[in-house]
Amino acid sequence: MAGRKPVHLTSSAGRIGGRQGIWQAIRKCRRFTVRQLAEAARAERSAAWSYVKCLVAGGILQPDGTEPAPRSAFGGRPNDKNQSAVYRLVKDCGVEAPRLGKDGKPSKQGLAREQMWRTMHLVSSFNARDLAVTASTEAVVVNLVDAKDYLQHLLRAGYLAIKAPSKPGHKPGTGDLAVYRLIKRTGPRPPMVQRMKTVFDPNLGQIVWHPEVEE
Repeated sequence: MAGRKPVHLTSSAGRIGGRQGIWQAIRKCRRFTVRQLAEAARAERSAAWSYVKCLVAGGILQPDGTEPAPRSAFGGRPNDKNQSAVYRLVKDCGVEAPRLGKDGKPSKQGLAREQMWRTMHLVSSFNARDLAVTASTEAVVVNLVDAKDYLQHLLRAGYLAIKAPSKPGHKPGTGDLAVYRLIKRTGPRPPMVQRMKTVFDPNLGQIVWHPEVEE
């Protein structure tokens, strides 16, 4: 079964895509069918429907009747059996798209890297261990492996500079970690490492690094 499409396939420069783009369309439309929502957000209908189901489960959207589906491609007229469900926004949570799982409960997906990205803006320099500790909260703990991976991708994408290189120790697991500093600030949303290991910046709406084009 195909998974959710990468965010860059639903985004373009200067436009927010993914669930954030769908949420913005929801707040603008207030009442809509899934087809209308997908068109307003310029998103795949499957992506809009997936998020609508999460929001309904979370009590943020509510079913609000039906309306005739649009005329088919073959010219057929709408009838009682050809109806589209309508949804209404009943709980506006603000500008940030609610992070919900399929069951409607809050999801922690992406929060660790969001916390790391925010922390990088607050400190002058850091290594992976410092970043993991400083960015961790009681709700979301950042592990060292994830911090190292994220820093390596941001370094390749040009967001970081090395302030002090790593120094290997005499034994495995010892030595000094590389120290970095943030040199590229594009906005509040953390750059995303996608399944294909590309780096997508939602602030710019574009892929900023790809493994195949690394020099």
